[in-house]
Amino acid sequence: YLVMEYEHGLPLSELLRRREASGRPFDEADLLAVMVPLLEGLQRVHEAGMLHRDIKPSNILVRRSDERPVLIDFGAAKQMAAEHSKSLAPYTEGYAAWEQVGEGTLGSWTDLYAVGAVMWRIVAGGNLPWEPPHPLKVEKRANAALRGEADPMPSARKLGAGRFSAGVLDAIDRCLKLNEQERVRGCGELLGLLRGAGAAPAAEGGGEESVAERQDVQAAAIPKATTKVRSEKRQRRMLTAAGVVLAAVAGWFVLPMWQEARERREQEARERRVQEARLAKMRKEREAAGVEWFRDCDACPEMVVIPAGSFLMGSPESEKERIDNEGPQHRVTIEKPFAVGIYPVTFDEWDACAADGGCGDHRPGDLGWGRGKQPVINVSWEDVQAYVKWLSRKTGEEYRLLSEAEWEYAARAGTTTRYSFGDEITPSDANYDRNIGQKQPVGSYKANGFGLHDMHGNVWEWVQDCWNKSYTGAPNNGDAWETGDRSRRVLRGGSSYNISRYLRSANRYWYPTGSRSSNLGFRVARTLKP
Repeated sequence: YLVMEYEHGLPLSELLRRREASGRPFDEADLLAVMVPLLEGLQRVHEAGMLHRDIKPSNILVRRSDERPVLIDFGAAKQMAAEHSKSLAPYTEGYAAWEQVGEGTLGSWTDLYAVGAVMWRIVAGGNLPWEPPHPLKVEKRANAALRGEADPMPSARKLGAGRFSAGVLDAIDRCLKLNEQERVRGCGELLGLLRGAGAAPAAEGGGEESVAERQDVQAAAIPKATTKVRSEKRQRRMLTAAGVVLAAVAGWFVLPMWQEARERREQEARERRVQEARLAKMRKEREAAGVEWFRDCDACPEMVVIPAGSFLMGSPESEKERIDNEGPQHRVTIEKPFAVGIYPVTFDEWDACAADGGCGDHRPGDLGWGRGKQPVINVSWEDVQAYVKWLSRKTGEEYRLLSEAEWEYAARAGTTTRYSFGDEITPSDANYDRNIGQKQPVGSYKANGFGLHDMHGNVWEWVQDCWNKSYTGAPNNGDAWETGDRSRRVLRGGSSYNISRYLRSANRYWYPTGSRSSNLGFRVARTLKP
């Protein structure tokens, strides 16, 4: 059970509506009067190991007694925040971060996306073409980013120019970054940004409103920052009650959690044995078919040799669901054979690097899907560079990421269709469009003509190339394109979350080099010596 006090007041959503209807939208002083004490309270929530996960104007009550904001409805926080689980957790469109509805890891930054959306709603103040002026669903923003289009939701900096200080508007826009790695990370950081932002520009129309003019007929006056605190006696009473609740929670959860952990370890061990047997069988089948493959060490990825050749890179303008950045189509000639990982790099292979000190202290989370032969996820392009350097040192061979041209050449395996297996796709061909709901162990789907598994779906795969919006000026010899936007690197193959359009052999996307996500993985290449 979650027990909360009854509070008498008015939801911020209603207060905003009434103020805007009367031609008196919130200014910066009003925004700070609500958000500063709210963030001070939210910081205590995060320090206690909880996330709210459904912050929105209707869940912020302006209390009549002292005009302070109260964050209500902790129903979404009923699960242990440390689990970073998305199950059973409601959210509100427009106020939910990408990691709540799509991909990524939940944390304090997830609540701060919602806080940023609340502030964005205040800044918008009813001056947008859609009514009411709620922030756009994050899916729409993410889809626009996938297509290389501008963000369809106007920035706070644009909406609030001349009415709010640049520091406040920039803080809001940082909270609303799609990639959680680029977002404000904690309440303390955001409070510092808001408190140090400086005074807002004078409101148009000028003049200081009287208290009577600022009052709403059925609501308290506009909330003002106060220094009221609860009495020490009441604080002690609340802390004692909290201790009782926490003791009860400990009694309910410790034994079941221990049992569940043991059962999970046993289940993972069984699954590992099954996966090892399946991959061993596939090795024998490759050998029987005469496929040339090798592995340089016990912890190294299994590799297959890709022959030299020539192909048309990109998609023709007639291709169904084509995206403009896939052209112009051009011929690429790869003059020398090279080796490619048969599968994306697995958790086993990454963990071997980490245990040997080659991958720093980054231990990617698996979101409860298991490690072992699952493709490693939550690795950035920068993380991957550490892995291939470690693999090169360990083996004395030149391991690296594939170039974008090598990736498409290897994925197509001599085909010119939308996918390596034809122009259409079904759930039996790849893991995509949330058909399963989680990643699948490597090798779960049929290999292409070069003997490579999972080139379509499951996880996006980092390649070496910088991001460029088209192939104009791209190398035609298979080399990585190292000029362009060096802060963003190319991704290929699509993931289990994406619709089929993004799994096509020609499709390409990008992410910042430091980004980690539950949909980001990679496979390695190796330069072959003469």
